[in-house]
Amino acid sequence: MLVVKRSPKIEKNKIIRICLFIFTMISLMFKSVLFLGFTLNKNSYALDLSLGYSSAYYFFNYYAAFILVFMCFYFLFKSLGRVKYLLFTNTFFSIVILVDLWYFRGFNTVPSLTILKQTANLDNLSGSIFSMMSPYDILFIIDIIFMFLLYFLKLKPIYEVGKRKILYFVVIFISCICFIGHVPFTINVLKKEHSKSYLFGMYDPNSTTKFFSPIGYHVFNTYSVWKDSKPLNLSQQDKDEIKEWFEANKENLPDNEYKGLFKGKNLIIIQVESLENFVIGQTVQGKEITPNLNRLLKNSIYFPKINEQVNEGTSSDSDLMVNTSVYPLRQGSTFFSHPYVTYNSLPKLMQAMDYSTVAIHPDKGAFWNWMEGLKNIGFEKCVDYSNFNVDEVIGLGISDESYFKQIVPILENQKQPFYSFMVTLTSHGPFDLPEKYRELGLDKELNSNHLGGYFESVHYTDKQIGMFLDSLDKSGLLDKSVVVITGDHNGVHKYYNDKLAQLKNPEPWWIEITNHIPLIIYQKNYDKPKKIEVTGGQIDTMPTLCYIMGIDEKDYINTVMGRNLLKTNRDYSVLTNRTINGKVPSEEEKARAIRGLDLADKIIKSDYFKEK
Repeated sequence: MLVVKRSPKIEKNKIIRICLFIFTMISLMFKSVLFLGFTLNKNSYALDLSLGYSSAYYFFNYYAAFILVFMCFYFLFKSLGRVKYLLFTNTFFSIVILVDLWYFRGFNTVPSLTILKQTANLDNLSGSIFSMMSPYDILFIIDIIFMFLLYFLKLKPIYEVGKRKILYFVVIFISCICFIGHVPFTINVLKKEHSKSYLFGMYDPNSTTKFFSPIGYHVFNTYSVWKDSKPLNLSQQDKDEIKEWFEANKENLPDNEYKGLFKGKNLIIIQVESLENFVIGQTVQGKEITPNLNRLLKNSIYFPKINEQVNEGTSSDSDLMVNTSVYPLRQGSTFFSHPYVTYNSLPKLMQAMDYSTVAIHPDKGAFWNWMEGLKNIGFEKCVDYSNFNVDEVIGLGISDESYFKQIVPILENQKQPFYSFMVTLTSHGPFDLPEKYRELGLDKELNSNHLGGYFESVHYTDKQIGMFLDSLDKSGLLDKSVVVITGDHNGVHKYYNDKLAQLKNPEPWWIEITNHIPLIIYQKNYDKPKKIEVTGGQIDTMPTLCYIMGIDEKDYINTVMGRNLLKTNRDYSVLTNRTINGKVPSEEEKARAIRGLDLADKIIKSDYFKEK
């Protein structure tokens, strides 16, 4: 019998190839732990590796399974194809995990596959993207640099030979799929309980990422996006549950003096970019941050405890909630994935009262697909970047000064009464307002910090709002109008808490995180100013405005997921992370309120109101 002995060199090369395969797998597992070390930390720009490890340790078997599902294709290649595949796999998934991390720092969640449709949002966003990076992020690419150097210097001879190992591929692939799938198979096919069923709830992208690694999350998300691309047909049980939820959402309280308070007046909503409530009424180093908004409070109904409730669609989610009182989708941007859904919206209700309606943005209509979304919601006219004289650009779009000056003639030519919904943009992160517009005179440390930039940006926008209202006053429109000012979401506390932590002697109110944006309802001649401390959310804006604008409650009460903050006994709101802010009277009420987030997905995906 002839025995062929392999040379020591061949055996050594085989061991090196095995080691590099294992090294790549461990490297991707380590990066998944790194990801959690950032995202589970209170400051997502700082790394807590022990926190990441302790959270991931119990799920390492799933991490390895998902990684091996992709890595086992290595065995279908031969010779140099193998090492190239290793390099590609490591590089590709490292980039995916890094993008997930940067996205998380901006939106407090991991991205859905639907963002691939949202390339229009990348216009002018480079500054914001760079601000989401941390020096520690280099840990995600050090091994890749090492691997590429090794490839060009040492690995080519090691991979000169090597046959395809189809059996290895089949065994590893099937084993991993069976391991990943046995729990859902037990639950969904065998209809049996399983102790690990909670892992496959998929209700929270962040939890799914922790259980299965970022790679596993994207596998499940891809399946979810594919499944959700099909029209959702509600069962009768689903429809009954939605109807029961709306019934339970009603409070059936008697009317009060706010009913129809501003009926017949023009309605102007100004949704201010990144406006947080903590700056209202405050001074920094001796100067008022928002002197004009502070002045408006003397003739306003003011709600200081409105919670941000946007999800992955950020500003466009605010557009949606303010105008429809329906929660945005749990994954992806609602205006991108479902722009043509039917709503019983504020512009439609205002048109029924013979109002003309217009939506105005200083950015391009493709940004978050807001133009298609707002047109479908019911606005008769949408005005975007292309309709303005672009004489000054700051950050992502036309400067607020130029923008507001050009809006005045638009409103003067609008048929009255009108409803105008407009958003601002200059106070968008990373809050790098040009030096010539910085008027607060902050000290060097604060001025160079994102918080100082935020104060200056909000101060600038506040000044432009004041000038805008003065122009409306001179034109005679202000007496005939009610002006609503709110924020689209939080700003400096949403994205840059790590930068605030670098301040040596911060004042307590600078760093306190409340999640609150203001809601100010201003009318020049209103002489009964009121500060209402009820806890609410962006979802409550529409029913509150419907009440003061004299819209009959029966025309919207069965379609709004929010409540009228001028006529309520409830003092809480649901946050996008499925927690409650405020005082909820019972666990049953808490569960019902949170359930609204999931029912909103069904309402949107099935076009529920189209049948109404």
